[in-house]
Amino acid sequence: MARRDYDRYEIMKNSDGTINMLPFVTISESTSDLNEVWVLGRSRLDKLALKYYTNPFYDFFILYANPQYIDQFEIPDGALIRIPFPIDRVKLEYESILRKYKES
Repeated sequence: MARRDYDRYEIMKNSDGTINMLPFVTISESTSDLNEVWVLGRSRLDKLALKYYTNPFYDFFILYANPQYIDQFEIPDGALIRIPFPIDRVKLEYESILRKYKES
């Protein structure tokens, strides 16, 4: 059976296939979260997502957990990056945020 990748836009899709604008999302802190020191020139969000989630395409979850940065190019050397964990909790929270936004 073919693996179906996670579609982060699925909840926001309309019946005609268009996608509603995504809200600003921040993943809440949890005692199960992990931390990683950012090493400028070596660290990348996709590498962290691969390391902790075994999927480099979940990098946006890490960015949503660190809303002080717009993208990875803003992260300074030595910054402590929060890795929201485990991924199942993170997905549920993300999907809940999108559903509430779409219903409002």
